[in-house]
Amino acid sequence: MNTWIIQEESGITLVYQSFREFPVDEDLVSGLLAALNQFTVKEFKQGLESIEMAGLRWVYLKDKVSRLLFIAADTKDVSSSLLKARLNVIKQSFLQEYIKDGKEWRRKWNGNVDIYKEFKKTIMEYYMQWKQAENVETIGEFFDILGIFQQLLNLLMNVIEEHASEEEKSIIYQKLERMYTNFKEQDHIKNDPELKKISFDRLSGFNIIAINPNNSNMILTEKQLIIILNSVIRIIKKVLDPKKCILYFLQEKIFDYIVNNYKILRELNLAEYFLRLFLLE
Repeated sequence: MNTWIIQEESGITLVYQSFREFPVDEDLVSGLLAALNQFTVKEFKQGLESIEMAGLRWVYLKDKVSRLLFIAADTKDVSSSLLKARLNVIKQSFLQEYIKDGKEWRRKWNGNVDIYKEFKKTIMEYYMQWKQAENVETIGEFFDILGIFQQLLNLLMNVIEEHASEEEKSIIYQKLERMYTNFKEQDHIKNDPELKKISFDRLSGFNIIAINPNNSNMILTEKQLIIILNSVIRIIKKVLDPKKCILYFLQEKIFDYIVNNYKILRELNLAEYFLRLFLLE
């Protein structure tokens, strides 16, 4: 899996880590990837999520606050959901380590990419974990589950940021912080090294991708993720009004995400549950 972290506006590559040989210059590739994303944003009002090009599968993730693009490429036998879940791990790790002040980062950054070189080691460590895990029968399914819940939680944070007033945001985040504190204080969470990795703060939202599937009980983890997602939706609906929330969910493309991933959600027995969760008042 080859990985790029690109500053969206300038097209500058902050980090590039390769595990496959490309016949062209990495900077030219990063410029093309950034340009493709800008084109789709301009023409279709949304960025790329997944494409197939040059015999490879490519996935994109974007951080709205820092305006960074996270891109990964691998062979077509790697599913886009698995590739995106792995890229999400890298994205969350990079943001937590380097982008601590959100929009201020863009103003303060002086164009020096050398400060991010050490992050290549982090990507390498993740990659080695994933290669070791590939022989586990359920690992792909577990990655799918983590990636899906992470994306839905990210989209729900977008609902708060884009549609809540400042007063409503304050109320919602206070409730989420109380919910998260209660979650962390439960004995079965304290005693599980992987579930303890679930984090939340107002700037970056929920991070569940730090969970290592190799060391986790998939059934227990999925149960806890359902509890978290259910609680977040209930809090948002209570503050913003359930009927309005359906429109907000639509505008933030939550239903698009469910429809686009309906096949895998059915395989995971999550499709009908998610639809009921978001649609019912």
